[in-house]
Amino acid sequence: MIEIYHDRSHLNEVPSDIKAVLKTHKLLLDKDRRIQFCGMIVSDNQAHIFFPRNSTLATTASVKENASRLFVQAIYNFSLQSKAIKYADDDGAGFIGDSQLGLIISLLKDYQINGLYSHRLVESVFNSGKTNWSKTIAKSMAFPSKNGPLYFDTWGTKHSYSQDSEVTRIHAAIMKQLISRFGWLISGSLQVKELEQVPNPKSDKVPIQLSMLNKELQVTYSDRDIWLLTQLKRFISQQRGNKPVAEVMGLRSFHVMWEHMLCKVLKNTIEVNTLLPSPAYLMQNSDGTESIVDAKKNSQRTDIVLRRPYTDEYSVVDAKYYGASSIASVPAWADLVKQFFYVTALKTIIPDNSSVSNAFIFPGSESGPIRKVHMRDKSSGAVLDPEYPPITCYYVCPNDVMAHYVKNQKMEDLSELLFE
Repeated sequence: MIEIYHDRSHLNEVPSDIKAVLKTHKLLLDKDRRIQFCGMIVSDNQAHIFFPRNSTLATTASVKENASRLFVQAIYNFSLQSKAIKYADDDGAGFIGDSQLGLIISLLKDYQINGLYSHRLVESVFNSGKTNWSKTIAKSMAFPSKNGPLYFDTWGTKHSYSQDSEVTRIHAAIMKQLISRFGWLISGSLQVKELEQVPNPKSDKVPIQLSMLNKELQVTYSDRDIWLLTQLKRFISQQRGNKPVAEVMGLRSFHVMWEHMLCKVLKNTIEVNTLLPSPAYLMQNSDGTESIVDAKKNSQRTDIVLRRPYTDEYSVVDAKYYGASSIASVPAWADLVKQFFYVTALKTIIPDNSSVSNAFIFPGSESGPIRKVHMRDKSSGAVLDPEYPPITCYYVCPNDVMAHYVKNQKMEDLSELLFE
């Protein structure tokens, strides 16, 4: 069963046990007790999904599951993009449980493709199987022939696979647990009936199960089997008691992922950060001379810059994870100053006759209320567009962005709209 909510929802909108989990992981804004979390909390086989603010939430069970699966997959894909986190201009996304999420998804996918672990058996056989010539020569009588010695009796080996082993039982027990709690993360069927026929492990003690897996690793040579046994060890080592605890997987701050996804799904993006002017300081040297020193750490970094192909038309885009539903929830003055200045900075490195559009992209529906940002003279009331290029505001549903991001597709219409 899946319950869905929004990031920045009020704490009163979630069940009491989920409130406790949110508090434990410091996923609340102290000011007004609103949730600050995008991701999922799974407790007692029920998933609680916290979508980005202003997302369109599903109503039917099947649509909820599909939307939730897509959302979690997007988070997982983003967690693999280390550069997006490393070079962020802030404290980053604040991942919680991303390694555990990757482990769960990989174990589910492996089981869907390969099924249960099979123990490899090697059996000595007589007059069957693959001939072991060294053993046959040592144990059997040879009869002379024109073409050399002839052996009527041969010794050989027979290879077979068995799922009647303790390691198979451990694997099955883990998959039962994962499918009951996280099976909805994987599209397509999972072989649940196969698992029901496998007995429980003889022991549920972590040290004993780890010992069994280590023993199996010593006689395993298949790359897939070695990988699986290693992942099962990792999963067991992370367990805390026999009763499953609430799993928390997601992001404390979605704004870094919002920027990253938009950068990936927009067409005709270009890299200009290395070309933009950087601040330099005139320094007094110890010998009385002066020199100018660049402050590279303080260099400008735009969010997204687009260039329409074969033209001198540019667009400077800032991905803003604001509510933007009223004047009370719009970008602050510092955000506006940076956006106005990005246009000024870009004009120093592009041809003089170029046109530059200025844009904010907020999460939400296309009918969002904020249309443009102007600077206005207080005395005359006139807008100062020549001095402060107006910022056009666009709203895009996070679900649409995530769908394109996961499928590695471009948002053609939005990309073209940003030049207008």
